[in-house]
Amino acid sequence: MTSGSGARGRLRAVGDLHVGYEENRAVVERTRPGSDDDRLLVAGVVAETVAGIRWALSTLAGRFRRVVRIPGDHELWTHPRDPVALRGVARYEHLFETCREPGVTTPEDPWPVWEGEGGPAVWCGTDRTVEWHRRFRVATMVYGHLHIPRTTWHEGVRFEEVPVGCPREWRRRTGPPGRPRRILPPPSPEEASP
Repeated sequence: MTSGSGARGRLRAVGDLHVGYEENRAVVERTRPGSDDDRLLVAGVVAETVAGIRWALSTLAGRFRRVVRIPGDHELWTHPRDPVALRGVARYEHLFETCREPGVTTPEDPWPVWEGEGGPAVWCGTDRTVEWHRRFRVATMVYGHLHIPRTTWHEGVRFEEVPVGCPREWRRRTGPPGRPRRILPPPSPEEASP
């Protein structure tokens, strides 16, 4: 996997974009791949409205070679500001189709989002995924939701929480988030800091 510039493609990940906040929309507007072959895994909440989800995913899909999307909890609720007032399975199916419009993949079953250098990576995030790191022999598990950027290790597998989170949270850490976190190939210790 190489781009025309000779740079190696990488799997990067970002989560909990919450683009209802203007500051977070600006983060998405600044988000760029490191090479033409970079892929992006988007884990957790993108927006509370279908229009916000469509805007963010279309923006990212136009920049990365491939975007894989795992829905977050807020999107499955029907927010009072969202004119798309679908609920339950109908809402989930509509969100699935919304992701497909700009060419974003939303897997329904576990499958590696990266099988290149560094080993496979899959997404996780529910009770149904609690054993996937063993079952699928992955190098890295990626998730969002807690809004705490961190790397942990469980049974020899790297787990990456990759949130942007809400502005009040990221302002306390280091300011606006930069490029999405590098997942694979594994970053060096200097590159691994969130």
